[in-house]
Amino acid sequence: MLAEPFFTLHSLDLEILDLGQIAKIFAKNTENGDLLLLSGKVGVGKTEFARLLIKAIAKKENIDIEEVSSPTFSLIQGYEFKYRKISHIDLYRVKSELELFELGIPDVFDNQITIIEWPEILEKESLSRYVSINILETKKLKDYRDVEVAFFGDGWDDLIGALLGSRHFNK
Repeated sequence: MLAEPFFTLHSLDLEILDLGQIAKIFAKNTENGDLLLLSGKVGVGKTEFARLLIKAIAKKENIDIEEVSSPTFSLIQGYEFKYRKISHIDLYRVKSELELFELGIPDVFDNQITIIEWPEILEKESLSRYVSINILETKKLKDYRDVEVAFFGDGWDDLIGALLGSRHFNK
């Protein structure tokens, strides 16, 4: 991974319901080739954010999608829409980089939107462009989250601008 993000946004005490609004911003501002890495403890909302993002992309392309399954057991769930493809990947049970190559995971990054939960195993990979989304429980409010979005590599200006334009984030 790149050592330092070139830009980082923070949202404190974000209502869980607001994750849907953030997912819609990502849906409008991501395209094939974008890599989104979701981090946080079990149950913090990583899978829910991925579901909301996938549903928002489907809605944007006028496609009705009822269920977005968690890839916890299958490891990879794929979605093909009119203009974009998505792979939702859960690396929680993956133990080595060799397993990643056996699954063909690094090969999918360039031609679709790739959403990866539990990306820590990728740290030895040489990733040139991605967004890291870290979702944290707040210490004081049960149904609220702190969210940090860090941008690595070029080409994120529209997404950064849209997130800053929302009421959810600041630098």
